[in-house]
Formats: sequence, C-alpha cells, structure tokens
Amino acid sequence: MVRKVFVTGATGYLGSAIAVRLLRAGSQVHGLTRSPQRARALAAAGIEAVVGSFDEPRGVVSEMKNCDAVVHAFVDEQDQAAKDQVALETIRTAAQDGRVRRVLYTSGVWVHGDTGGALVDETAPLAAPETVRWRPAHEHAALSLAEVEVATVVLRPGVVYGERRGIIGGWFQEAKSLGTVTYPGTGEQHWGLVHRDDMAEAYALALEHGLSGERYLLVDESRFTVRELAEAVARAAGARAVATDAQAFARQDGPSGAAKLMDQRFTSARARRGLGWVPRHTNFVAEADALLREWEAAAQAAVG
Repeated sequence: MVRKVFVTGATGYLGSAIAVRLLRAGSQVHGLTRSPQRARALAAAGIEAVVGSFDEPRGVVSEMKNCDAVVHAFVDEQDQAAKDQVALETIRTAAQDGRVRRVLYTSGVWVHGDTGGALVDETAPLAAPETVRWRPAHEHAALSLAEVEVATVVLRPGVVYGERRGIIGGWFQEAKSLGTVTYPGTGEQHWGLVHRDDMAEAYALALEHGLSGERYLLVDESRFTVRELAEAVARAAGARAVATDAQAFARQDGPSGAAKLMDQRFTSARARRGLGWVPRHTNFVAEADALLREWEAAAQAAVG
C-alpha cells in the first residue's frame, strides 16, 4: 500500500527537499504551502498541493487527517514558537480524528547550546540559546503524541547547506554581490553541517526505520572551523572572508547571532547505526566549487 505523507513547509528550504525525496521513495506526498503560485510548482513536481496555513488550522486538519504520516518541516521566522505550537496541536487533532500514526518532527542542533569543545551526541544535556529556547519543550510535546498512538521521531539537523538558501546560501549571495564573506566573530567556533540532500535522505530513512520516541542528530561530522568554511566560500567565489567583532555581531544579528557564535561538535553515530544513514557530502571545503555551481543554478532557476 502506498503511504500518504503530509509535509508541512513543503516549499521551504528543508521541506521542499524532503517532499521530493519522499515522492521518489514511492510515497504519495501532500505538501502544505501558503502560496497558490508555489502550489502550482508542487503540482508540477507530482506533489499534491495543499494551500493553507496554520493561521487557519481547520482547513489543514481536514487534509492532514487523511494521511498516514506527517513530516513537520515548517518554520515561520516571524513567530516560530507560537506557530510551531499551533502546528503540533493541529497534528494531534489530525491523529485523534484521522489516520495519522507516524510523525517526523524537525528540531535542530542548536538545542544543545555551546558544547564547549566536546564531541557530543543526543544524550548530552540541552542548553538551548534564546533563539530556540522553546524547542526542547516542543520536542517533548511532539513525543507526547504517543498518548494518541502516534510514533514520533525527532530529527535535529545541523546547519543545512546546498541549493541557494540558508546561512551558507547567504554567504554565496554576499560573495557574488559584495565580494565579501562576513563570518561571526573570529570564526574559531565549529558548526555541525549537513547537506540538504543528505538531510532529506535521513528523513526518508527515518520514516521507514526511525524508532518511536527517538532523537537523531543529522550532521556530516566534519570538523572545520567557521573561518575555514567562510574562506572556502570566498575562495570559490573570488571574494574575501571577513571576521567580525563577536559582540557587535551578536547585537546586530540578535538572538540568532548569538547562536552562530556557539562552538558545536557532534557525532551522528546514532543516525548512522539506527537509520543506516550515510551522508554523501562530508567535506564542505573540498566541495566549495561544486557548491557554488549548485548555488548559481538554483539562483538562476529562482529568477526564471
């Protein structure tokens, strides 16, 4: 039997890659988008477009409750915590009134806070910075869907790169527009990275093999500093990498700026063992030229 999967944020940076990967795996994918124009793009890709939003959750529930699984990849940058809360309530209602029995909930590595130079896994205590302080409680709420017989898996992707969007996509944009790549602080901190395609592959595997109640970190396990990453982007784009004053950066970029200054190192051993996940992109610095070409192709497609 073909599995029907509802993907929130199906035209977003993460959700669009996940939706296409699940479609390729043989699922019937229903993708939520707020834009009728983007709905046409989903339909052209073979995805059942659902036009709506969590501002009017009743319309979303009517579609979601007829699906077997929900992948929650939606992010509202303006009011993340409140919209995520509504999304979780909507998923619970769809499970109670419908057939939803499996949920993949998207969190992120930032919930771990600064790991202080230590290499950590999912068992490490959480120390979420202000910008994602709400996430641990929402992970718990997602896992509590077990009360209504829903098997929930929490996925914590690292800093996602690839295509034209995201933090790294912003670096390529700056490099081509201004000739600089501005990175936070001295750049001696580390970020946990994951390519967008590898992230989507992990979701496809988690839908099939993820253990209910489990959390999985999704990182490529590279050990580059942020300065090394920025310098690789600058080299590929013919630009100049520029450090910033950490305090000034945090003031300018707000809570997310403080998070980008964190030093984080992770292992994805649990995802590799439990899901059979093997990332194909594991060396950002070596792949920078190819990533620039990927960015240029995606930027051109967006203009077209």
